[in-house]
Amino acid sequence: MEEYLRSRESGWHQHNRHAGNENFLMRSIYSSMGMFNSYHSNCKPSSAGRDTGAIFNLEYNADGNIVVAATQRKCVLVFDAVTQQEIFKVPDAHTDSVNCIKFFDDRKFATGSDDFTVALWDLRNMKQKLRVLHGHSNWVKNIEYSSKEKLLVTSGFDGSIFTWDIKSQTEQGLISQRVFHASGLMRCRISPAGDKLVFCTSSGYIMIVHHLDLTTLHKDLCGFRPGIYRLMQLGEQYIPQAAKYDHVFSKRQKKNRVELVTDFPDQNDAEMIMALQIHPQCRCMLTRNVSCDEQSEWTCIHDINEEPEPNDEESGDEPLIKRKRQLPPPRQSETERGQQPGFQIARPQLRRYMRAHPARIVATSPPAAGAANDNFIPDIWAAEVTVQERAIRQSRARNSASHVSGYNFVYAISSGVLPLRTNLGGRPNSGSARTRASVATTEATNTQPIASRSSSSDSSSSNSSNESDITVSLEMGPRMPMRPLSNISAAAIASEIGQHTILVNARKLLYYASETNNKPGFIKEPGFSADGRIICSPYGNGVRLLAYQEDCSDYPNIQMLDQIKEKPRQLVELANITEHQDVVLCAKFSPREPLLVTGCNQGEVAWYRPYL
Repeated sequence: MEEYLRSRESGWHQHNRHAGNENFLMRSIYSSMGMFNSYHSNCKPSSAGRDTGAIFNLEYNADGNIVVAATQRKCVLVFDAVTQQEIFKVPDAHTDSVNCIKFFDDRKFATGSDDFTVALWDLRNMKQKLRVLHGHSNWVKNIEYSSKEKLLVTSGFDGSIFTWDIKSQTEQGLISQRVFHASGLMRCRISPAGDKLVFCTSSGYIMIVHHLDLTTLHKDLCGFRPGIYRLMQLGEQYIPQAAKYDHVFSKRQKKNRVELVTDFPDQNDAEMIMALQIHPQCRCMLTRNVSCDEQSEWTCIHDINEEPEPNDEESGDEPLIKRKRQLPPPRQSETERGQQPGFQIARPQLRRYMRAHPARIVATSPPAAGAANDNFIPDIWAAEVTVQERAIRQSRARNSASHVSGYNFVYAISSGVLPLRTNLGGRPNSGSARTRASVATTEATNTQPIASRSSSSDSSSSNSSNESDITVSLEMGPRMPMRPLSNISAAAIASEIGQHTILVNARKLLYYASETNNKPGFIKEPGFSADGRIICSPYGNGVRLLAYQEDCSDYPNIQMLDQIKEKPRQLVELANITEHQDVVLCAKFSPREPLLVTGCNQGEVAWYRPYL
């Protein structure tokens, strides 16, 4: 360590450094880290954490001399990072759990809570809040700050992303705008330069917005539903309402251009992507996810940068893809029967989508014979089912040797067939043969804790003999005149589908590591070191320090990235430090030095530094 400091003073570190020497030094620093101090809430050691609860999030200010902790029991803790002493303790900062913290200047920060609000604070006066921001309709789980546009950006389990102009106040509060909405939204991040917005979901995909302009984001992506677009990719079936947004992926989209990231390790069928961080130099992104079977957790590193321009002039406008997949026409047997082409739920990816996109589904009758169809408008085909239906399918699969049933297929759903003839809050008229179908209703399950997502309910299935007479209508927005697909000829469907292609997402996965699955249902927050060489990842009752290579080398150069994408590599473990008495939920490196802080489920905060 002394040699390292002397080299910095002499200028060797900046001008004459040798990669091998620097890698060796960095490996020595990070692999020797150990705990040197810890904090328990002000109560007896035997009852640690009773007044603060779990530590959900930790955040440094830009100078690295202040650390703020968000706790389970409504409390905000402020520490001096130099002395590791508690400076302030606000016992009732919110009326529910505090989830996230973000500094937006040297002394001011914001906190988000399960009470649906965002609070603004000033370190010079922690006795009261500067302001409380209202707008979210569910738990606030993420706060970011765009230094480029001077806007606070918040997101929550309501799926909404809001911007707040903290410099412009009115009598009613700050000027705010909902700039985007995505079902199953988990975490939302903005790059340090403010040119990218990234969010992860409970549907197993990540979305990147390149060339970010928050002031026009709402207009540029108005109506775009990434979940439906991802469904079209998974089902390999053309969805008109999704395909009309192909332009947001195009290189011609100069602002707010979209890219979907969907590749994960072979053994990792990612479903709930719980945590997200961006590299300090915006070279990559770090995620933590739970597999579809909920039996394993994974840490993954994905490239965050735009794909290079293709050499083929014909494909110069293909957005963020390696190729386009030509869609096959629907099977003749289906169209001859007048049925809608179906999605077979054979892959867990579709189950991911179903869990994250609960829907209100009702059965309606097709139009009477001879009804006018002059105003026919092609509408969306979407395959969404409720969480209850998923639980029923799983239960029936466990209790039956045969896995063939009506619940193994989700047929194309049209979003506007006829005005509803039933009360949405009740059941269809059981006297009608054509409405003898189950009415599965649910509110958005994103309001539920992750640990209690699964639920079950009583539901009845429709008579198979009446299946062809029933059109399923999904309440997804304004209704449009439409005839059932059974009235469309097979040739028309084949012609419509055959003219379209589905975009295939580029490979972005670089590195990965398998994690422990302790305390399933709790979100574990990993992070990058200040230089971006190291990942600190909660691991059981401790934290692991992971590197890209054995020698602790820096992030690979551009020439190496394509090789790594062809065969993603496992992250290398440099250290595994177990010091807590309970599961670690968050880990954070100082932005200035190799100083690490962690927080656990029991309420303890621990500090680590190198021992050389």
